[in-house]
Amino acid sequence: SNLSLGFTQCNAYNCVFHLTAEVQTPSGPRTERLLLGCYVDDLFCLPSHSDEHSIYARFVTDLERRWNVEDEGAVSDLLNVEISREGKDVVLRQRGYIDKLASTFIPDGVPTAFTDRMPPACAELPSLVEQAYVRKDAASEDLRKRYQSLVGALLYCSGNTRPDVALAVGLLCRCMAYPTETLYNEALRVLHYLVRHRDIGLRFSTDDAALHGYTDSDWATRHSTSGALFIYNRAAVSWSCKKQASVALSSCEAEIVAASEATKEATYLRGFLNELGLGTDEPTSLAMDNQAGRDLAYNPQHHPRTKHIDRRHFFIREKVEDHTIVVPFVRTVDNLADFFTKPLGQKMFFPMRDQIMNVRT
Repeated sequence: SNLSLGFTQCNAYNCVFHLTAEVQTPSGPRTERLLLGCYVDDLFCLPSHSDEHSIYARFVTDLERRWNVEDEGAVSDLLNVEISREGKDVVLRQRGYIDKLASTFIPDGVPTAFTDRMPPACAELPSLVEQAYVRKDAASEDLRKRYQSLVGALLYCSGNTRPDVALAVGLLCRCMAYPTETLYNEALRVLHYLVRHRDIGLRFSTDDAALHGYTDSDWATRHSTSGALFIYNRAAVSWSCKKQASVALSSCEAEIVAASEATKEATYLRGFLNELGLGTDEPTSLAMDNQAGRDLAYNPQHHPRTKHIDRRHFFIREKVEDHTIVVPFVRTVDNLADFFTKPLGQKMFFPMRDQIMNVRT
């Protein structure tokens, strides 16, 4: 139906449609653009113009001829994500959702022992998860249900508006079938953190900041963790924390695996922005802090230490060669993707969080 009205469906994301047209107005012709997001029977509209002569007004009129629809005005809440306009910024939060979780799982409130300066993950969380995963002890039905319910609910936060808890929740998700009371308490710690910091969110500024990303990995004894982050208009638009499928034999290998996965996301985001008319011909920056991995992204030469690496992990080379991405070197302390590979202490966690989410202090 949207297609019959003249919209073009995005290839990158099938639930998004866009329409560009020249409109005749009493003041003369003008070019307008209308973006449309669909979710079941809800529509999210982003018009460049909304007066009576606009294509948006005509679109709403066409809808009303076919169905019983209601224009609810400026969006303030979408699927438990609160959207607010603060000056020239747009902020995404989930305060109401966090409050619901708190009333369900911690009805007595956050313990006073948990302070505002405590990160959501303790330093021992990766080893606790590893121990539980290796032992695979059978958990009681009550514990399993409590754990899966809480971690699943936290996952909705970490994937939408709260990249600051993505690492902790990602690690906890690895033990959904084998939870322990200790891990359940660590999940509660994440919720304690969210309640203490319920008012922050992703703050997007209106300046024309180009899409740029970071990639990193921790080189673990078993399976390393890949971290990736992409920022647009000052705040994160995509982030990930994933366990690598195979054991890396060197830090360079772990880094190139993480970088190739991040390159796929960069390619997708570039395509999506281009379809929305927000793209650029300039290559996307994908920074990493491993010099050997960066060199390998540019140098196609094989040698004994890298010949075993799966060919698909050199996807990044192709994108460097066709100028889709560039891979600048960045110091570890400035690599924001480090945030998604291991738990950080408060001295590093909070400054990085504020950069990633564009938190105003």
